[in-house]
Amino acid sequence: MKKFSLLGICLATGMTLSAQADLVKDVDHALKESKPNYEAIANQIKPALTDPSTMNLPQPWYLAGKANFGLYDDLYIQEQLGNALDTDKKKKAGQAIIDGYGCYFTAIPLDQQPDAKGKVKPKYTKEMIKTLKNNYAQLKNAGVFLFEAQDFKGAYDAWEIYVKLPDNELLGKDKFDGDPDTIVGNMMYYQLLSALSADMNAEALAKVEQIEKTGYRNIDVYVYGIEAARRLEDTTAMMALAHKGYDLYGTQNIQFIGQLINEKLDQNDFAGCQSLCEQAIASTDDVAVKAQLYDILGIVYEQQDQNDKAIECFDKAIELSPEQGKNYYDKGRIIYNKAVQLEETLDASQIDAQVNPLLLQAAELFEKAYGLDEVNMTKVPNLLYRVYYRLGKGYEDKAEYWQNM
Repeated sequence: MKKFSLLGICLATGMTLSAQADLVKDVDHALKESKPNYEAIANQIKPALTDPSTMNLPQPWYLAGKANFGLYDDLYIQEQLGNALDTDKKKKAGQAIIDGYGCYFTAIPLDQQPDAKGKVKPKYTKEMIKTLKNNYAQLKNAGVFLFEAQDFKGAYDAWEIYVKLPDNELLGKDKFDGDPDTIVGNMMYYQLLSALSADMNAEALAKVEQIEKTGYRNIDVYVYGIEAARRLEDTTAMMALAHKGYDLYGTQNIQFIGQLINEKLDQNDFAGCQSLCEQAIASTDDVAVKAQLYDILGIVYEQQDQNDKAIECFDKAIELSPEQGKNYYDKGRIIYNKAVQLEETLDASQIDAQVNPLLLQAAELFEKAYGLDEVNMTKVPNLLYRVYYRLGKGYEDKAEYWQNM
């Protein structure tokens, strides 16, 4: 049987303890030099943060935090001196301050553990708390660096520390009054944008209620909140935000009333839809918004098979906003459907006189819509192919053209 040497195991353990202890000492000395290389030091100390022999001691975390705060300061000073930071350095600066806070948040509880006699004798806590408080405003700048570098999760995290720091329990009696609520709300709004950009949709949606509590007001809080809820397929939240947005901002953004109208359409409450549209039309002087509302009202009438009234609404929308492709598309769609339905009731001898003029009118409207908005009118080429195919002889070239689009 192979014999194991307990002495060898003890020696190996002792060497590990000694190596990590030496590493911590080396880092401590390096930070006391006249011009420390903070980035190198922050990387150098990392093994001590995961090694079982040192990871539960306050000093390695304190030193790691000090190195990261130093790295942020160096980069921030460069920016202030006119040496604009590139994308990589902005990311580095923002992440450094996040890491600095994270290290100190870990170090403070460790530094306040009782000794063998049950006494608490913190060695680093006072300095760390002072640093945390002194960098409160810098968290806003760090978030901006990360946002500009398109590290949206990082930006969210930096601003989350900023939002929560004044009430952090680790500060003890040193808790402080942060920025005014409306400023904090503004930063939360930027968090909402960051969360959406990072596809952190649950976090984005949660921010809406937090922002509301600060008293900060911005119509886009509800616009982006609805988008977060849409991504999460949370129709309850979508409708709640649409109601709030409409109550606060009316028709300043058409999305709110659009959601409310959709809700009533789902309930087949056409009278409610019509009432909302007419109320909104009467309350806004914004021509573009009014045009959108007439387009929506036209669709409401269409849902009730009142196509003549629907066309009247689309005509008003076109008159108010002649450069909006959707208005032409919606009118063309109703006329095309009317032509198809009529064709089914006529014999071949009547089609040329009664159906073809409607098809040509629809084609003209579809082409106008496509010319104004190719990006959103992706269904139009196929519709135009079908229109010209129905028209038949003399329109073969046009049918082929739109078929190949």
